[in-house]
Amino acid sequence: MSKPTKHFPFPSDLVAAQRAYQEAAAKRTTFITAAPRWVEPQADIETKSGTVLPGGPGWSDAQREEGRLLLEAEQAASQAVWAHPFWMKLHGADRVEARTQLKHLPAEWAPPADEEAAED
Repeated sequence: MSKPTKHFPFPSDLVAAQRAYQEAAAKRTTFITAAPRWVEPQADIETKSGTVLPGGPGWSDAQREEGRLLLEAEQAASQAVWAHPFWMKLHGADRVEARTQLKHLPAEWAPPADEEAAED
């Protein structure tokens, strides 16, 4: 028998930070997927099994800069999530469960009614 799921009162700024992180990570993933395989110029590589991994020219200076900026944006967004004061209110398994729930919040999530009233 599984334990009932707790619901955590995530502050709206924490949810916004999580969504910003997810967006930054998606942008960086899209960039890396479209970028050349090798950051540095690379000759073909033959593995022990005889398979040849094709080399490539590496990333251009513009791609390196874009990759750096996307990584910095993703790291800053991640820090905004994990450094949020909300996490200090939770301990042990509750913190892990809340973090998991935050990662999987539906797009239509809204802050609790008492928080909406406090923001007005």
